[in-house]
Amino acid sequence: MASLTSLKDLPDDFFLCPVCLDQLKEPKQLPCLHRYCKDCLKAVIGASQDGSVKCPMCKQDNVVPENGVDDFKTDFHMKSMLEFIILQKCFGNKDLKKCISCSKHTVVSAYCFKCREFLCDECYEVHVKSKMLTDHQPHSLKLDDIETKKLTLDKLAALTEDPMCDVHVNENAKLCCSTCGNLPVCVICTYSKHKDHDLHDVTELATSERELLEPKLAELNIHKVKLYDLPKKVKDTTIKLKEIVVNVTESFIKQHKEQAHKIRDKFAERINVRERGILDIENLRKEEDNQTSSDYEKELNQLREKYDNIRKTTKRKYDDKCKEFKKNCNIIEEQLSRKVERLDLNLKNLTTTKELLAKRNEDELKDISESFDQIINRYENLTITSSSVLASNNDWTYVQCIPDIRAACEPLIEEMKKEFPDFTSSYVFPISDITKVTFDDVTETEHEESVIDVLGIKGKRRGINGIASSGKGHIVITGDESEGYTHITVINKEGKVVRKDQIQNQRSRSFALRYCCSLSNFKVVTACLRDEVSIYDVHGGVLSKRNISDVINDWPHDRFVSCVAFDPLNNHIIVGTGSRYMYVFDDQLRYSHTITLPDVIKYSDDIAVHRGSLLVCDSIAKKVYAVTMMGNLIYEFMRAFLGRGDWRPISVCTDKNQFIYMLWSTYFSGKQRSILLQYSQNGRKLLTKREVDGDARCITILEVDGTDKLLIATNESIKLYTYGMYQTSVIPCLQMKGGKARAIIR
Repeated sequence: MASLTSLKDLPDDFFLCPVCLDQLKEPKQLPCLHRYCKDCLKAVIGASQDGSVKCPMCKQDNVVPENGVDDFKTDFHMKSMLEFIILQKCFGNKDLKKCISCSKHTVVSAYCFKCREFLCDECYEVHVKSKMLTDHQPHSLKLDDIETKKLTLDKLAALTEDPMCDVHVNENAKLCCSTCGNLPVCVICTYSKHKDHDLHDVTELATSERELLEPKLAELNIHKVKLYDLPKKVKDTTIKLKEIVVNVTESFIKQHKEQAHKIRDKFAERINVRERGILDIENLRKEEDNQTSSDYEKELNQLREKYDNIRKTTKRKYDDKCKEFKKNCNIIEEQLSRKVERLDLNLKNLTTTKELLAKRNEDELKDISESFDQIINRYENLTITSSSVLASNNDWTYVQCIPDIRAACEPLIEEMKKEFPDFTSSYVFPISDITKVTFDDVTETEHEESVIDVLGIKGKRRGINGIASSGKGHIVITGDESEGYTHITVINKEGKVVRKDQIQNQRSRSFALRYCCSLSNFKVVTACLRDEVSIYDVHGGVLSKRNISDVINDWPHDRFVSCVAFDPLNNHIIVGTGSRYMYVFDDQLRYSHTITLPDVIKYSDDIAVHRGSLLVCDSIAKKVYAVTMMGNLIYEFMRAFLGRGDWRPISVCTDKNQFIYMLWSTYFSGKQRSILLQYSQNGRKLLTKREVDGDARCITILEVDGTDKLLIATNESIKLYTYGMYQTSVIPCLQMKGGKARAIIR
């Protein structure tokens, strides 16, 4: 940093009050080092209602002292520079002033800083040569020396008189009291008011303060290039986001046109099939009618009544066939029309989401740009202030100003260390979803395919907290085992227990719950009270775990994990808690980052990844939300009327076609009830609902031989209900079975 040694090197607005835009009068300095006229700062404080004042220049909050503006520090260094500027204007304008010595009103040619009065040319010569005024000579300034290019800050500091004692105003200050904020004191005060205080020689204290400031200024210079590069980053990011919005919009329109063109071709094909079919039927009708007429002519007399009946029967038969064919054609055409309508609606929803996201990012970029402008303003003000103070080469100036400069450096350095956020990742749209067929409806299942009574894991306190699928159709079950223990149990698709492991919980000896989700074919992720996240090898039974509080320094003692999910797109393990915070790890259990949910979400009972976003069940709010991976709210799920009771969402999952399944539960009139809801792929439409076992605790999707099955697990009764799902040409639904199969595993 280049030192400013001359007053001309200081910018003109350095001496102006940012409020009244006039030269500073009785300058008062805030902790951020910005200065204001005493009266202007008093007006700003008067407008504040909360006991703090926001700096008009850098927007930094400052606590108002007990005595208001009077307790804010007076900038004596600035006052001395302002005093000289006023003198400079007087000499430059050739103003007539009264000489302190001869009392004449004339164009004065000198000024005594000790007397604080003007001198004419003759009196100046006497003033500097008189033996009685020997101590005035170093503080007398001649007109020839007052030009800006000749007078530097260190010369100006030498002209000004050392400060007087704060208590004994006629005594020169000899020492500095660090106890009272580097206040100048005389020798008398060391025996009275400042007795037993931390007193220092001003030269030694000034040297110490300067040495403490130098590393702070060096650290600021390290971040200088990064700080000034931030506005360019904001501008470049804004341009890049606009380009992404244009590209995404063009892609939406292109895919919409392609799909609409395919459906129109299908319409044309079906019209040709209809016309050919009707024509073939009419030809058959004519041929048979001609044959009938021929036979009728040959046996007219004998068989008139017989062939009249045959003709009527033939007409009814082919009329019914034509009617049935037209009906089938109408059904297919209606289905194609609904596809076009849903395709248009899907494009409209994606376009609306894209526009909302673009607007939100533009607002965030604007806020970030304003914040960076304020940081740059604070940095430039601090560098100018520190340069002017250091250039004064005056110990008293160092003692009075450097502590404030150092105090202002700390928050500024923290602000400058902050990284510029990445906004482009928020534009990862599921574009390919627009090409998928949107199904019409889902048929509600009347009966479950099978019920498995898993007696092999029953015990005094055993229960099911989580279920997940793994390779070869295996099912992983986790839950509480006994006091201080949890279990991980693996069963095959026939219901036989393959292996069972008991795990002692070191962090919660009296009570422990364990949750799980699928990670890969032969691995699952588990989370256990209070703060454990782990990966379980289904084949070997090896559990690799990590305690979240070991990597999160601010983990509260009352926080606990409540659910877990896996994001296959980013290979991220997401751990939900009984709060607004979720913690993200990679598939090697290395901590990545923390997701902060919106204020409306208080508790994460269960979570699931759906189309690049998170579905969150909140039993406290009694609602289910969809949020982005950055924690921004997308929408709240519509809830159907479930009947009387205090219904709460407790589990959520999705199938391979991206349909959403939720489990709701309530305890009403001494009975536990549970209802399963199914939503459309975009989460906007409730498709089906059905009541299930009241003890149901969690749900998941199990893939067996390439087919999805919905799996529901109960908590205390330790039962697994499976529901088959099949997909017709246009309608996927829960498979209906006429009967119920029941398998008992011992």
